[in-house]
Amino acid sequence: GDSEQKMLDFLAKAKSELENIVCSDKRIEELGAELDASTERLVLLGKKLTDSRVGAAEKFSKQVSDVLCGLDMPNVHFVVNVNQDRYTRHGCDAVEFLISANAGESVKPLHKIASGGELSRTMLAIKSVLADKDDVDTLIFDEIDTGISGRAADKVGLQLQNVANSRQVICVTHLAQIAAYAQNHLLIEKSVSNERTYTNVISLDYESQIREIARIMSGSDLTQNLYNSAKELLDRSKK
Repeated sequence: GDSEQKMLDFLAKAKSELENIVCSDKRIEELGAELDASTERLVLLGKKLTDSRVGAAEKFSKQVSDVLCGLDMPNVHFVVNVNQDRYTRHGCDAVEFLISANAGESVKPLHKIASGGELSRTMLAIKSVLADKDDVDTLIFDEIDTGISGRAADKVGLQLQNVANSRQVICVTHLAQIAAYAQNHLLIEKSVSNERTYTNVISLDYESQIREIARIMSGSDLTQNLYNSAKELLDRSKK
């Protein structure tokens, strides 16, 4: 170095390098011990988290299956599978939802075999079970009425209403039993003007709600009996 300070800096660096060379075996041993202790703690905490997840998965699976049975899926079998995975800040588990919608079929990954209607109803069931535990503000359901009618549709509507007690629910439906449970109704219509197609969204008042529910119940001309049936359905759902 061309100055006293640079010479002193070089000396300090040389001493540090020498210490690392002389004490390298000892340092490796210390680091190895720290690594072993950290690994042991990691495995212990990972197992604790896995055990907690497995216990919760069993309870959660049963609750979701129970809700799905009431949504016109009587033979459903819903399972939460917890498998060993690489360690991350979230633990060492890979969690997957499996489902069998029909009797005699083995469970398979939900995202691979569920139809649109089954997927929507499964989401509804999951959100119903987790109603007080997540912070999702808005849920959107489409095709949730696929393949259902009658009492099952009534149950789906009631379940949607229950979920809507704690968050906003937007549901696109063509079933009167489901539509009747909504607090607010929006009619979606398409129109053509100047060779262009436009979508209109109209907020319905009480009288309009009755008429639109009657229309999707029958599709024919509005009769007094049909009007009364729609009104009864709407009023009953509000209660």
